[in-house]
Amino acid sequence: MKKKCALALTTIIMYAAYLFTMIELPSFLDHFLGNWPEMIGYRFATRLKDPTLLYFCLGHLAIFGVALPLYVAKKFALKPHRKVPSAILWTSIATLIGAFLFYAYFQGFLANMLHPNPDYPYMTEAFFYIFPFSLSLCVYSCFLIPRAVMQLMNGNKFSPILETIAATGTMLISWQVYTHYGHILPEKIFWTGMVIAAAGALSRSFYLSFIACFATLYGAAMVIPVFYKIPWEPILPGFLAAFIAFCLYLHSRDTRTFPRCS
Repeated sequence: MKKKCALALTTIIMYAAYLFTMIELPSFLDHFLGNWPEMIGYRFATRLKDPTLLYFCLGHLAIFGVALPLYVAKKFALKPHRKVPSAILWTSIATLIGAFLFYAYFQGFLANMLHPNPDYPYMTEAFFYIFPFSLSLCVYSCFLIPRAVMQLMNGNKFSPILETIAATGTMLISWQVYTHYGHILPEKIFWTGMVIAAAGALSRSFYLSFIACFATLYGAAMVIPVFYKIPWEPILPGFLAAFIAFCLYLHSRDTRTFPRCS
């Protein structure tokens, strides 16, 4: 019981820090660190362009959104995918696919998928941002928070309902805070995000929910060309940090035993 309470308390603290850094960290670091890019050199400052975006992507998304919660998941030995009845799993998968296709049609990027006209530089920049963005949303709402609820409830018959409520509620909170503070996120997508969180919680598969969330956000970015307006250089360090943290977590979950050399 002590370990379960520790997980629940740590999860609450981590999620609160995630929301706080979403709102306050970029402006705080911008005020505290001042004009350090200019101190390094004019060329560096010109290329960096937007230090606040760097603080947001690296500090909030990569560290507080991905690296620290995945570290907590590893410390408490949380499994990213747990076995559920086939009926629930396949219903959840169908819901995730349906949510993506519905939003693709509603937002207008289904036509782009069927008749692609790719802009590779833009697609690459969008990928740098959307990967840690969607990963951080799913790490909390589709993995860490539902698993903490499951542990507290001992996986009883009411646990899936409470996990789904927790996943949906926290996804809604995250989405509303993001849109309220003017970050790069389509407002109309949050209903789809709640469906993805609910289906991810029911399937108890962090991987499935992340794939659905990433595909939806990435597709939306193709028809809402926000990334033409922002520089890619401040985004790249956050992407690299989040990607490395994710790969390290995946490696830590690899339980295969390799034969020893004789």
